[in-house]
Amino acid sequence: MKNLLKDFNEKDLKIFNQEFNNFLPKKIMDFHVHLWKKDFLNKEISEERQKSNPFTDQDIIDGFVFKDFKTISNTLFPDKEYSGLFFGLPVKEVDLDKANKYISDVCIENNCYGLYIPEPDLNEIPENFFKNRFVGFKPYPDLVDFETPADFSKLDIDVSMFDFISKKVLEFSNEYGLILLIHIPRKGRLSNKRNIEELRKIGEKYKNIKIILAHAGRSYCYEDIWSGIQYIKDMKNLYVDTAMINNFSVNKLLMEELGPERILYGSDLAVAALKGKNIDINNKHYFVTNTPKYWSLSSSEMNLDDFTFFIYEIIRAIKIATQSLNLIREDIEGIFNSNAEKLIESIIENKMYQLKNGKNL
Repeated sequence: MKNLLKDFNEKDLKIFNQEFNNFLPKKIMDFHVHLWKKDFLNKEISEERQKSNPFTDQDIIDGFVFKDFKTISNTLFPDKEYSGLFFGLPVKEVDLDKANKYISDVCIENNCYGLYIPEPDLNEIPENFFKNRFVGFKPYPDLVDFETPADFSKLDIDVSMFDFISKKVLEFSNEYGLILLIHIPRKGRLSNKRNIEELRKIGEKYKNIKIILAHAGRSYCYEDIWSGIQYIKDMKNLYVDTAMINNFSVNKLLMEELGPERILYGSDLAVAALKGKNIDINNKHYFVTNTPKYWSLSSSEMNLDDFTFFIYEIIRAIKIATQSLNLIREDIEGIFNSNAEKLIESIIENKMYQLKNGKNL
């Protein structure tokens, strides 16, 4: 990993101490952390894809390992116990066997848990799944064989969720009440009727699955979520994470419609360790960064030294939303830690999970 903390300064530390130190609980669980090594890439990433996706940026793609995670979390969150739910980099150029094995090795060594990235057509659950510290799956639309769209950054891939989440993954997850962290496809996101229909189908047919919408269903703007949330809020097994959500109005709506108990703090590290903000312009989201990136709005001729990290902007947006609703301390601790802990504990305390954990699965 390149030095993502090269721009860390006293202004950032002041932001943490003045805005976040007393607001955040002592224990924080980040529900959305990618870890990988550069040598997991089994093919070269095209120049087009490098320019359009933050995770293929030259400051990121060289890898983000557990040691990097600890360095960043210890620096940006001093005196906090910052843990994570880990998974690999789910892009088609990555060797998923290597990626998943690394996550397992990290979780076994550090007594934490991870999500398994499945091939879209996975029909056999890997041996020692539970012993390898996996508590669910992180399927991803980019792994489907499709024609790359012109604007890959928005991942408006017109595929069905059932194209990248196999029946075996759904059945196995339902049997053991596992986590399914879904990055929804298609233009329109949660306002897309097919996405809503498919989410409801999964939720109704597989009632034991803990469905988590990554990036709150890619709802970076209020327009992305205000109508669609009405059609899925009654799904009792549905949760959202806050990865890269920098818009407090999105968080406020989620807290109002789902309740704080179904919201999980997530960052999207390593990208969240860059300096910038995810902004809403005319109901479209754009990344703005302190240094020029192909995938962001920026300028080499402007002085952007006052930017702070995406991860701080994520927390700031949560804080403003909680304050606007006068949420109590218990709610805040839930969003940042106990909601995630309870989900994972419910899995590992499941008798079926414990039984299989002793039978090479």
